[in-house]
Amino acid sequence: MSLSLGPMLWVIVYDVGNDTRRRRLHALLKQYGDPVQDSAFEARLTRSERKALLERASRIIDPSSDKVFLYPLVRAKEGDIVALGQPRVEVRRRTYWIL
Repeated sequence: MSLSLGPMLWVIVYDVGNDTRRRRLHALLKQYGDPVQDSAFEARLTRSERKALLERASRIIDPSSDKVFLYPLVRAKEGDIVALGQPRVEVRRRTYWIL
């Protein structure tokens, strides 16, 4: 059980064989986080955002053939992330303005 009330960093990876479903899932994940590879994202999500993302993703994928995994990263361990090559961009909360 997590004691954190704020958003948590998640690594999201997927393997979707169908091009249409893969494009739709990729577009959905871009609404929540930042792509770090073709089929891997980092997203800082609240509990309600994670729930909404999972519900929306479940309507896109075919559970008999597709895979989506969300791995939580404890805030205290984020400093231990190792990056080789291009620097890792810090994932920030998305800010939306309603006008």
